[in-house]
Amino acid sequence: MALKILSDLSPSMEFFVNRIRASVAAAIAVACLVSGNLVAQADPDAVAEAKAELDRIHQEASAIDQQIIEAHDAADKAKAKLKTLSKDLKAQEAKVAALATQLGDAAVLQMHTDHVSLTAQLLTTTDADAFLSGLGTMQAEVDRSNAGVQRYQLDQAKLTTLRTDAKAAEVELQKQAEAKEKLAKDYDAKEASAQAVYDRLSEEERQRLAELEARRIAAAEAAQADAEARSNGDRPSRDGDNDSTDKSDDADKQDDAEPASSGSSDRAQRAVSAALGKVGSRYVWGTSGENTFDCSGLTSWAYRQVGVNITRSSRGQWSSVGKKISKSELRPGDLVFYYSPVSHVGLYIGNGKIVHAANPRRGVNITSLNSMPFTGARRVVG
Repeated sequence: MALKILSDLSPSMEFFVNRIRASVAAAIAVACLVSGNLVAQADPDAVAEAKAELDRIHQEASAIDQQIIEAHDAADKAKAKLKTLSKDLKAQEAKVAALATQLGDAAVLQMHTDHVSLTAQLLTTTDADAFLSGLGTMQAEVDRSNAGVQRYQLDQAKLTTLRTDAKAAEVELQKQAEAKEKLAKDYDAKEASAQAVYDRLSEEERQRLAELEARRIAAAEAAQADAEARSNGDRPSRDGDNDSTDKSDDADKQDDAEPASSGSSDRAQRAVSAALGKVGSRYVWGTSGENTFDCSGLTSWAYRQVGVNITRSSRGQWSSVGKKISKSELRPGDLVFYYSPVSHVGLYIGNGKIVHAANPRRGVNITSLNSMPFTGARRVVG
């Protein structure tokens, strides 16, 4: 029909139509040129270099973050040890002082009890029984005196050891305080370095970097979902029922807020719920609740809420908690670990997501299982 209309146009009208066609073609050419310039501005090499540099900085920052957590834990232990030593030191000082007083009183009493010494009495007696009895008494006095002196010497030595240990604990506490301060500055420097890398990119390069990361995460999540489906015996997902489209939509909206339940124990589910209840809480190094957390502080706190005590550090959790499992075996409540060596931990909540205490800037949040370099996972219960 359009061809018929165009063929019926007068020569003058056809001229205007051709002009319009030429204008449209020119506009398309300009748009393509502009688009080509924008794409060209997103230098692939610059984007790849920035990504590699940012990955390196983030891993180094995570390692520093773990060192800060360990420094806080070491400082807490030194503080607790110093408190105990100070209490023991005070008690030991009182004990030594009391012993010194007893020994002094005994010496004074011995000097003033008799005008004639027990030795002189023994030398002048003619009664054999009295002599033997007095000799036994004198020996008992000597033994008591020696025992008192020995107790005093032992307690004095213990007092000296306690003073040495208390001084060492004070030194360790100061050392960890200085370490925390230095590491915090190092962490801030890494954050600044990452920002500098990002700032030097053009807007198009930043968009390209974000697109590449989004594609990587999407591909990893698809692979994870497929692996979990195979591991669970190809069970249909919640949205696989033909008669539950509306329910599926509702479930999808809740995926980030509620843990998937397939295969997980009740305690693991409740640990996940506890952690999810802390989303939005602040990240503070060396804390594990109620309202501030670091990464391993959140996971240990979540399991503590269901009566399971696990070690405090991410490296300790990686090396000793529960049993190691593969990525395809993940269930809600499993601990997931990142970087090599391990320096970060989160709690898997299902649907390819984790809840974790990210860092001082982002606090406790939900993110993709594959948002960081995955190292491994461990099942705490179930």
